[in-house]
Amino acid sequence: MTVPEFTPAELLDLTSQLFPLLAGPDMELSPILKGGSDRRYYRLRQHGRPLQMILVRYTDARADNACFFPATEILMAHGVKVPRVFHHDAGRKLAWIEDLGALDLWAVQESPWPERRRLYVRTLEEAARLHRMRPEDLPADSLARLMSGFTEDLYLWEQNYFFDNFAAHFSAVMPAEVTAVRASEALASLRRELGALPRTFIHRDFQSQNVILREDGPYFIDYQGLRPGRPEYDVASLLYDPYVAFTPGQRDELWAEYKALRAGDPGWETSDHRLAQCAVQRLMQALGAYGNLAFNLGRPEFREHVPRAVENLTHVINHSGVATELLPLLNVRPDVLK
Repeated sequence: MTVPEFTPAELLDLTSQLFPLLAGPDMELSPILKGGSDRRYYRLRQHGRPLQMILVRYTDARADNACFFPATEILMAHGVKVPRVFHHDAGRKLAWIEDLGALDLWAVQESPWPERRRLYVRTLEEAARLHRMRPEDLPADSLARLMSGFTEDLYLWEQNYFFDNFAAHFSAVMPAEVTAVRASEALASLRRELGALPRTFIHRDFQSQNVILREDGPYFIDYQGLRPGRPEYDVASLLYDPYVAFTPGQRDELWAEYKALRAGDPGWETSDHRLAQCAVQRLMQALGAYGNLAFNLGRPEFREHVPRAVENLTHVINHSGVATELLPLLNVRPDVLK
């Protein structure tokens, strides 16, 4: 499904009607070009300067797009730092939201480790606030406005996404071996174990480009996938993010910081093995997404993220013993990375 069509002039006219104090001949839209979603973002400027407002165009092609708005209300009510929604026109599938700026965790990946560490610890502190939210604490009608929680079936969907969009296109092994791994008990056990665990709320796409840095702390964006799940899934998304590089020691430091943040939380239990399980699951999902974007959605630039995602998944499996059957499938055909 395509994005509802509006010309730039029509979008500016709608903005002027909603926010007459901003109206003027010098107001303009500047596209924000990043990410792999079907949403389109525009930074509003006047006299060449940002107006601290972003215009979002979305479609109903993805069920989670409309969930951004109830998720914003719920997160703000629980003190989690997210952008304000100034106006949402559900009929036109347009929204005007707070512009938090362009500095994200991805942008500081070349900074010295002590500075990166400080920023990641602050991010994990905010994540812990989110992860203390429990599904049972929300009214049923609020919960119904969000995406359905992680279950064994959703973990199965993620695994199939990996096989259909990564293994089918990138893996050098024969199709019969791919089919055998897909049906393996190791993957069935992984999704059963994770699906049976207690759940808190999680971001679902908790990677470096979805954390905006401001003086008063990190803010989360692109959390339309907010749902009940395992908090380690978010932590694994951040620490094994294919967009940035970590040493194993740096990951260990940040994982220790997160565990310390959650140590006093009632009912909170975890382990290194649980993090590894969630990392395997998340990286399978990420590789599936890169394959889908590259081969089905006309975004070949996402192939460049495959090598690091494969490296991260290989590292997790080799050091944890989780789903070792996947290792042969991570032998990538070099011709498809070009």
